[in-house]
Amino acid sequence: MAEQNRAAQEESVQPLPPLPPLPLSLVEKAEKDGTALRLSLKDVTKLALTKNLDIAIQDTNEGLSRQAIIQAKGSYDPTITLALGVQSQKSPNTNLATESLLGNYSTMDYANWNFTIQQNVRTGGSYSANLNSNRTDSNVGFLLFSPQYNAGTTFTFTQPLWRNLRIDQNRGQIKLANLDLKMNDSQFKAKVVDIIANVQGQYWDLVGAIRDYEIKRESVRLAQTTLRDNIRKAEIGTLAAITVTEARATLAQREGDMITAEEKISDAENALLTMISSDRKEEIWSQVIVPAETPDYQEYKVDYGAAVETALKNRPELEQSYITSNKYDINQKVNEESRKWQFDLKGTFGTTGVAGPQSYITNPITGQREVLIDPSMVGGIGNAYKLLFNGGFTNWAVSFNVQIPVLNRTVAAQIAEVKIQKRQELMKRKSIEQQIQADIRNAAQKIETNRKLVESARAATAYAQEQLIGEQKRFEGGVSENFRVLDRQANYSAAQGAELQALISYKKSIIAFQKAEYTLLDSNDFVTATNATNRKPDFK
Repeated sequence: MAEQNRAAQEESVQPLPPLPPLPLSLVEKAEKDGTALRLSLKDVTKLALTKNLDIAIQDTNEGLSRQAIIQAKGSYDPTITLALGVQSQKSPNTNLATESLLGNYSTMDYANWNFTIQQNVRTGGSYSANLNSNRTDSNVGFLLFSPQYNAGTTFTFTQPLWRNLRIDQNRGQIKLANLDLKMNDSQFKAKVVDIIANVQGQYWDLVGAIRDYEIKRESVRLAQTTLRDNIRKAEIGTLAAITVTEARATLAQREGDMITAEEKISDAENALLTMISSDRKEEIWSQVIVPAETPDYQEYKVDYGAAVETALKNRPELEQSYITSNKYDINQKVNEESRKWQFDLKGTFGTTGVAGPQSYITNPITGQREVLIDPSMVGGIGNAYKLLFNGGFTNWAVSFNVQIPVLNRTVAAQIAEVKIQKRQELMKRKSIEQQIQADIRNAAQKIETNRKLVESARAATAYAQEQLIGEQKRFEGGVSENFRVLDRQANYSAAQGAELQALISYKKSIIAFQKAEYTLLDSNDFVTATNATNRKPDFK
C-alpha cells in the first residue's frame, strides 16, 4: 500500500528534467574541430623509428664507425714527397784532384729536384720509388762535365716472410674497425627494439587513459542520474533530504576524478609525441592523437622452449659478446705475431743517367782535339733522363734481414692480458644466456598472470554490474539505502577500471615477451636496413 502511494505521488509531479550535458573529452573535442589524428599501433611505431631522436643519434654512430674503417685503411695510402734545393760551396785548392782551372779556389754549385712515393701493401710489406735529379756546376779541372746533369731511379720493396706476413698492426686495426661497425649495427638494432617496446607500451597507456576517462565520465553520469532522482523524491517527501547531499558530494568527487583522468590523457599523449616526433615545430604537436586500436582481449600463445632458442639466437647482447670475443682474438693474433722472428726480404733496383757539354783534349802527336766522353752523354737534363731508361746503367741489390726478439716481456704480458679478458667475456656470455632464459621465463609468467587477471577482472566487472542493478531495484522498492547505491556505482566504476588496467597490462606484457624473445621486428612486419644510406625500418 505504501509503495502504491509513493508511485502515485511520483506520477502526480512534473516529468524529470533532462540531465546536464557531459563535458567533451579531448578526443571528442579534436574530432569536432578537425585536429584529431587517428593512428594505429603500426603507424606510431613507424613514426617513432623514422623520427625518434634516440634513433637518429644512434644512427650517427654508424658514420663514426665507417670513418674509423677509412682511417684504418689510410695506413695503405701512398705518400708522395717532393724535394727541391740549391747549394753553393767555395773552397781553397788543396788537392790536385780537385784543383780548379782558374784561380786559387774551387767552386761547386748544386741544385736538385727529387720525387719519392712510398706505400704499405696488404702483404705486410712496403715499397718506395725515387726519381732523383740534380745539376752540378764547378770549376774543378778534372771534371769531364761542367755543368753536369744527373738522374737516377730507385725502386725498393720489402716483404716480411714470417712476422707480419699473415697479419700486422695495420690489418689488425682494419679488422677491429669492421667489428666495431658490426657492434654498432647490433647496438642500433637493440635500440630499435627498445624504441618499439617503449612506444607501443606508451601507445597502450594512451589507449588506457582515454578509456579510463570514459569510465570516469560514465560514473559521473550515474551520479547525475542518482542526484536528479533523489531531488525529485525529496521534493515529494519519499526520500530524506540528506540523500540529496550524499548524491551531490558523490557527484563532485567523481567530477574531480574525471578531470584528473583527462589530465592523464594529455600526459600520455605528450609522452608519446616525444617518441614519434623529432621537431617541436612539427604539425603533429598541434594535433590530438586518437588511437585506432581498442584494448580487446586476444589470447597470446607462448611456446617457452622455442622462445628461449629464438632469443639465444637473436638477442643483440649475445651477438655483441661474440663480437667482443672476436676483437680479443684479433688482438691476440697481432700480439703473438710480434713474438715471432722477423725475416724480411728486401730488393732494390735502379738506373742512372748523366749528361753534360762536350769535353775535349789536344793530342800532342797529331795536334788535333779529341772528344773525351761518349757522345750519347752530351746534352742537358733531357738527355740524362733518356739515358736513365735506355743507357743500361743499372744497379740492383738483394738482402735478407733477420731480427730476433729476446724475452719481449711487454708482448707476453699483453697476450696474457687478452687471454684473461677472453675468459672474462666467456663467463659474461654464460651469465647473459642465463639472464635471457630468466627474462623469457619472467615474461611468459607475466603474460599468464595478466591473462588470469583479465579473466578475474572481467568476472568482477560483471558481478559489480549485477550488484549495481540489483541495489538500484532494491532502492526503488524501498528496501535499500541511497549510500548503498552510490557505493555500488563506485564499485562498478572501479571494477571497470581494474578490467581496463588488466587488459592494458596484458597487452604490455606481450610486448615485453616479444622484446625478451627479440621478435618485435618480425611481429610488427618490418625489417631494419643495415647499410649506410638507409638505416630506417622498411615496412612491408
